[in-house]
Amino acid sequence: MWRQLGFVVLIGTMTVSLVAPSGLAAESQGVQTVTLLINGMTCGACLKDVKAALAKAPGIRAVEFTVAKKWIFFSDYADTRASLTFDPEKAGVETLIKAVEGASSPLSVYKARVLGN
Repeated sequence: MWRQLGFVVLIGTMTVSLVAPSGLAAESQGVQTVTLLINGMTCGACLKDVKAALAKAPGIRAVEFTVAKKWIFFSDYADTRASLTFDPEKAGVETLIKAVEGASSPLSVYKARVLGN
């Protein structure tokens, strides 16, 4: 188990090191990054629905979710954060918030607010 955990940490570190330089390049190309706190999510299906809604929004370049862990192994979707890289000429922050909240269903109502730029 520890060997698998070490492998996951290694892959995660490599992924972060590959993503960081591309983020710097994106900033110079006239794109903006914003972090949204999304409330109302309860499971992986909620994450999938919100991701699909954001993918349809105009100007979206990248979407990354941060989901907390509960009891080490289980995901806690109650406090999910989405880091969005987008073209501000094609969409604004309000458009992205509406896309998240528009993915709501009668069983799951999502609310989003800006955490930081």
